[in-house]
Amino acid sequence: MVGSPGKGRVGLVLALAVVGGSAFARDVDTRASASLGVGTDAFGVTMLYPTKAGGETWTLAADPRVDPRFEPQTTLTRNADGSWKVRQKQVRMQVYTSTGYSAAAIGTYTQDALASSGYMQAPNDWRNVELTGYVRVNSGGKRDENLSWQARGGEHTDSRPCEGTAYHGALHYDGRVRWQKESWHVSYVGSPYAQATSALRGRWVGFKAIMHNVTTPEGATAVHLELWLDTQADGVSWERVYELTDTGDWGGDASSCGGSVDAMPITWGGPIAIFRWDGATDVDFKWLSVREIE
Repeated sequence: MVGSPGKGRVGLVLALAVVGGSAFARDVDTRASASLGVGTDAFGVTMLYPTKAGGETWTLAADPRVDPRFEPQTTLTRNADGSWKVRQKQVRMQVYTSTGYSAAAIGTYTQDALASSGYMQAPNDWRNVELTGYVRVNSGGKRDENLSWQARGGEHTDSRPCEGTAYHGALHYDGRVRWQKESWHVSYVGSPYAQATSALRGRWVGFKAIMHNVTTPEGATAVHLELWLDTQADGVSWERVYELTDTGDWGGDASSCGGSVDAMPITWGGPIAIFRWDGATDVDFKWLSVREIE
């Protein structure tokens, strides 16, 4: 845990590495680095990584129904406590960068070209990001259905499948977590599950998905992925529950969209970050944010 006195501990986490084309998991004892816990956001929630100087940021507005950068694609109802309610079984709440989103402004979907430029629509696309949200699942949701915080692509539509790249940080309703890699819409590969907490129904839980590019010892670009939970829902009691580094040996079907290596990591940014869930019929949410991180 990070973010307040007496809460500077990260206990047992699941570390996932990718080696020789297959994923393996092992439990390790790790400690929070001194770089984590860098202040709080507008809601008083601990930020784990520094915001990039001059970088893109977005915070859930007092009335998100009139935010031009937020497209929930569903009806939002304000709760008495200031949180918001959604009653729909398939939710895709989209967050745009300050540039906005236009499919016509995307010059190429060829993945080798995207990896070279570092972005899909514009240089300020969501790439190295920390996505945060608090949810309370009140009803619905099967074991294999989940919440998913995702980025590094655009719209996910059958009409433009190669636009639908993403890493999905998944939190299942039974408390399991994992990452999924979507090389295009719809071509998924998932990492092994880890049981991170108990079933979600009836309680507030904070969920962070973090993705940022790193350089391997061989000089290649890889993507480091982390999932964090705040099961106390107090804004500060964050525990890292999953780590994965995609070095380019983890599944994928990039050649269908112009990638020279099927398992190439998704190293570029995209114009849309998404807070998504399926199956649950009554969900409350609050304190959503997306930040570009160092």
